[in-house]
Amino acid sequence: MNRRERKKEKTKDSIVNSAIEYFRLKGFHETSMEEIAEKSDVSKGTLYNYFRDKESILVAYFQLLISNHSEKINESFIQNKDMRSRLNELLDFINHIFHNDLELASIYFRYRMQTLFNSNIIENTQRSGLESLVLEIMKEAQANNEIRCDIPLAIISRNFMFLYMNFFISSIYGKEIFEIDILKNQLIDLFVNGAGL
Repeated sequence: MNRRERKKEKTKDSIVNSAIEYFRLKGFHETSMEEIAEKSDVSKGTLYNYFRDKESILVAYFQLLISNHSEKINESFIQNKDMRSRLNELLDFINHIFHNDLELASIYFRYRMQTLFNSNIIENTQRSGLESLVLEIMKEAQANNEIRCDIPLAIISRNFMFLYMNFFISSIYGKEIFEIDILKNQLIDLFVNGAGL
């Protein structure tokens, strides 16, 4: 990475860190892009060159969190060869990340649901780190004949993502009290075995 790229990364990180600090202090909806620009010591134009809105800053934040833990996740994937074990590890990992910041995670998931319909999960460079991990698990599972190969990888991955989002919503907002491990295993069973008897 050359000096210019390092400077751009430093500016991007400063914007994300400043925004997250304000989101936690003032609230996501109460924080303005102008405040983020001022706290980051960049012009509004520079801010908008990096991020089109607050939601895209939030996506960058969670991508960074997931990326920072990717080595640990990849190590667990090496130890766990089968898809079921990898999905179990992945759900534990992302629950840990998202449950530490429920308000921001909820906004993030709403935004990701809206943008999921606007993009190709395989080709979209703005996909979340989570989507990349799911794609990798499903690709490996197809190669190992653990899941069907006649269904495109994007469809299989999206189905799991939708199930996960439902899992997240149920574990946070459901009126019923769910045991998280039972709910997690039910999600994986539903994905692997379907809803049939």
